[in-house]
Amino acid sequence: MSLIYIVKRICIILLALSMVGCAKKEASRELHSEADLARLKVGVTAGSAYDLRLSNRNDITLMRYNTLSDELQALKQRQIDVIAKDNCSLTKGEMQRLGVRVAFFGNDSLPCGIPFRKSDVALCDSLSHFIDSLQASGELERLVAYWRECDDPSTVAMPDLGPQPHGKTLKVGVSLELAPIAYQVGDAWMGFEAEVIQRFGRYVGRPVTLQYYPFSSILPALQAGSIDLIIGGVYITEERQREMLFSSSYFSACTAYTVRDSEGTTTGFTTRLKEMVHNNLIVEKRWHYIVDGLWETTKISLCAILLGSLLGAVVCWMRMSRRRWVSGTAAVYINLMRGIPMLVFLMIMFYVVFAGTGLSGSTVAVISFALVFAAYVSEMFRTAIQAVGKEQTEAGLALGFTKWQTARLIVAPQAIRNVMPVYKGQVVTLIKGTSIVGYIAIQDLTRAGDIIRTRTFDAFFPLLIVTVLYFLLAWFIGKVLDLSVGKTIICKRH
Repeated sequence: MSLIYIVKRICIILLALSMVGCAKKEASRELHSEADLARLKVGVTAGSAYDLRLSNRNDITLMRYNTLSDELQALKQRQIDVIAKDNCSLTKGEMQRLGVRVAFFGNDSLPCGIPFRKSDVALCDSLSHFIDSLQASGELERLVAYWRECDDPSTVAMPDLGPQPHGKTLKVGVSLELAPIAYQVGDAWMGFEAEVIQRFGRYVGRPVTLQYYPFSSILPALQAGSIDLIIGGVYITEERQREMLFSSSYFSACTAYTVRDSEGTTTGFTTRLKEMVHNNLIVEKRWHYIVDGLWETTKISLCAILLGSLLGAVVCWMRMSRRRWVSGTAAVYINLMRGIPMLVFLMIMFYVVFAGTGLSGSTVAVISFALVFAAYVSEMFRTAIQAVGKEQTEAGLALGFTKWQTARLIVAPQAIRNVMPVYKGQVVTLIKGTSIVGYIAIQDLTRAGDIIRTRTFDAFFPLLIVTVLYFLLAWFIGKVLDLSVGKTIICKRH
């Protein structure tokens, strides 16, 4: 009953927070040009072309966010005054639903291209030739109109392009998951750039796979060879051209400065809640993302806990060895693993150590988390064992037990009881830590919430679901550990 009460309290509090700013809207300041941005807070996507361009202005406060969903939420909560984004990021229907509008358009023209590694000249030239042919035939203009001039991207279907070729797979990284550029509906990728690259795959006789990467990790993935090219509205700049090859430009955008809309209607709590449930879970069967993400998080967590515990026991034995080189090796390993940030270690393992091995991201994540987990629990095991007095071992040997029987029947139950509170805490830390696996293109629970947010631009409800599920998962595994340890200790005593 207490667990149900806690979950209900969490839901009520977070849903109440999500209502803030939804019931009323106020008139926004009129903006007509970039000169009017002075002394305002401007939201941009970190690392984007807008970030680079506006960072030179000293008269504005630049606020950097990871996704457009975060920017829109900050705008609605009045944490920022305006968003600098390209003119194709939001359709008219979405802007009306979200209660925002374009104050004015910039005079700039930002060409989009598809980046490649410097060494993939032939593949880049093939794509450029393909884009040029689409432009010459007028097909590219038709594709732009088909995808970008629709108010509701969910009503647009990917045309049937025929079966995939059987050549070498063309691995495509998606840097921006946003309708109508490139977005997921179930397991299928939709959008203007998704169709262009699928058509290119058939043009060169190679099957295409698309995988989302956060912007901060997609360039390492390209350089490491995990992907062959990048799509997602990547603008061609001089700085980027020094690091990558770019195909011919297939689209140009201008800056749209978006503000809160002064018009809007008041919605009640119940109505708003029904809308959130429908938009975030029912439409396009988005609840599948949550189920699949929960399974991925659970799988990685349990495998890392089991493997890490076994490795931790080995490291503990090494650390307690009387041989200095064995003990010293274990000490160096423990200090190294505990001194490297988990995100940095995970990306090094995926993009450097296991780059080109063919191991899946989930396997690399399990290995990475297990190695770090082992470093922590080995010290827990060692401390718990040393907390059992030597007289316990001596008494067991005096009663005729062997060393193995003494360790298993006398020392182990007491050590397990001593270590369990801190061990459970480390298990919970590992489970929560798996939320970073999206950086190596794993669709875990956190990533599932991000996918839904990019489609609905609802910042709170997907986070609410993810928060509750992480809590329940950690609570359930903690209870399983309590029950299993209790039974183990009882069996040992008998």
